[in-house]
Amino acid sequence: MKLFWAALSCIFCTGHISFAEPRLTYNSYGMPGLVDMPSAQSAPDAELSFSISQAGKSLRNTLMFQISPRLTGAFRYSSIERPGSTLYDRSFDLRYRLLDETDRRPAIAVGLQDFIGTGVYSGEYIAASKKLGPVVATAGIGWGRLASHNSFDNPLGLISSQFDSRSTGFTGTGGRIEAARWFRGPAAIFAGVAWPITDRVTLKAEYSADAYTQEVSDGHFVYRSPVNLALDYQIKPTIQLTAYAQHGDEIGILASLTSNPKHSPNGATRDPAPMPVLPRAKALVVPAGWSKIPSLRSALITALTPALHQDGIQLIGLSLTDTVAIATVENHRYQSQPQAIGHVARLLSNVLPASVDTIAVVPMVRGIAGSQVILPRDALEAHETTATGAADMRAATIVTDAAATDHRAAATDGVYPQFSWSFGPDASASLFDPDNPVALSLGAKLAAEWVPARGIYVTGTVRQNIVDNYKSTPRYSDSIITHVRSDSTFYERANGPVLQDLTANYRFRPGTDLYGQFSVGYLERMYGGLSAEVLWKPVNSKFGLGFEVSAVRQRSFDGLGFAPLTVTTAGLGAPRSYDTITGHFSGYYAFDNGLHAQVDLGRYLAKDWGMSLHLNREFLNGWKVGAYATLTDISFDDFGEGSFDKGIFMEIPTSWSIGRPSRVKRSIVIQPLLRDGGAKLNLADRLYDLVRDTHEPQLDAQWGRFWR
Repeated sequence: MKLFWAALSCIFCTGHISFAEPRLTYNSYGMPGLVDMPSAQSAPDAELSFSISQAGKSLRNTLMFQISPRLTGAFRYSSIERPGSTLYDRSFDLRYRLLDETDRRPAIAVGLQDFIGTGVYSGEYIAASKKLGPVVATAGIGWGRLASHNSFDNPLGLISSQFDSRSTGFTGTGGRIEAARWFRGPAAIFAGVAWPITDRVTLKAEYSADAYTQEVSDGHFVYRSPVNLALDYQIKPTIQLTAYAQHGDEIGILASLTSNPKHSPNGATRDPAPMPVLPRAKALVVPAGWSKIPSLRSALITALTPALHQDGIQLIGLSLTDTVAIATVENHRYQSQPQAIGHVARLLSNVLPASVDTIAVVPMVRGIAGSQVILPRDALEAHETTATGAADMRAATIVTDAAATDHRAAATDGVYPQFSWSFGPDASASLFDPDNPVALSLGAKLAAEWVPARGIYVTGTVRQNIVDNYKSTPRYSDSIITHVRSDSTFYERANGPVLQDLTANYRFRPGTDLYGQFSVGYLERMYGGLSAEVLWKPVNSKFGLGFEVSAVRQRSFDGLGFAPLTVTTAGLGAPRSYDTITGHFSGYYAFDNGLHAQVDLGRYLAKDWGMSLHLNREFLNGWKVGAYATLTDISFDDFGEGSFDKGIFMEIPTSWSIGRPSRVKRSIVIQPLLRDGGAKLNLADRLYDLVRDTHEPQLDAQWGRFWR
């Protein structure tokens, strides 16, 4: 406490305080707020924040995402020391801003804290925040944990007596949505101010409604006062450091790192300058039937292939008539398919004879042709340099299904077979194991791919672990249902080079609006077998339907076969082999605001039946942030800790961080608990994700990059 007051005194004694504009700050829970208490403020749309706060014997790690301009979500992983043990707690928060601030009215938000978890931090609140000159003042009413100091009868009891009492304890093994407790029981008032005393330093003071009853009982500190103080220092626009004093007896520290998928740290990608459109010389006489001359077609392919390759685009096929040219290409560089299509169209305009008045581009993704983008050549020549060129070009463009395009007849020589490989460092992490909450592994990965013909892909990955902080003896799962995922730690700790996957895939078009895929081999690290998938997805629709079925068998821990698995932990191991048939019907929908939804219905790896809901927000630069939840016929009690499968996932495009165009993405999945209920196969390259960015809704969303 003395250090905190000394730092505060130094700031005021300088005599050079210049009040600044109010700035958003984070509280000790990693949410926009004061010291402990929440506010009604929201982070900028799409902001991601990772924060770590330490006070005494409690450590909180929070990942926050501004899901929409009004909706804020967070996942928190906390370490709380208890007498004789340590509690590792997982919790989720949601906050919705009901009203925006105006000159006369404060912003008002309602929030749920720890609404899915064991309830350690469980509470609800309604908060109001208002700018008063340079100061942001907040006042609110809280329930649950946020009503443990100086509480009073619940005012909502005037609506119904059911709001008067709040049941104690939490059912089962946690992880359930305890809606019957929300806004129930005694309530309490909290309030505070945030005062930016310089352009980097903000002083915060609050009257807290949280008495930290359990922490005081466990001997973390002595509760002396409901007043909390904090000094927030903005090191950089993306880095915040906060020191705070709680309840007159405890000092804490908070560090927050923020980023926004909308804004690259390197600014806009530095794309190579595209070749300009070459207007046709109308007077040039081209002989009728020129497209039937083999030498001329070969000359066009010879000119196009290296030019496209330099642009990161591969020419798969070229079909010609005297008036129409159809180029089938695969884009290996640009996140935006319209940008790649624009590059192809301009290159074609430079080499095609003047009689060609229609240019069609068929973007192919890993052997699948999703659409045919038909571009009038006159429109290309007219709209390249106009102020509304992208919109005018889109109005003149027609997008159709590519199933009827004769790709075999149009295939260019020398495209197949293809072989590629990569080798480099690799990092992996295993999170939330109570014995080792953050397990890291550094190694090397060799990946190879052979494409003998169009639509046939043979891929494989070998990984060698080099260094890690794994425990010598991993914890054996206590799951009472079949161990389809919960033994993953034994796979992660395998010695020697590990064959992670080895798969042969065949992708094809059964008909208009239809896509198909067969896969065989080691489909993922834990399972191998056969898989088939079919997708119905009209090229101009936001809606799609899919069906997937797989016959799989569990792989050995060392990755070298399907031998019966033996767990070597004394007294727990027994030879076993497991196989199953799993499959799902899936529905997909793309909303206008970048929100995508997926619903799966079917049979999971543990032979349980149920439903999964996936929601994600995707940005035009390729960033994706989302969450999923799965409920099956396995009861909450049989599922075990966490009650049901749920998680958070992100896809981060490499181009966003390096400032150069690239289609490479890094996927991150955060699962609070890896249990056996609701488990799905981790298959790569499912059809919907392959084809949708070549379809009209996604092309429209990204069409602004056509002339880039």
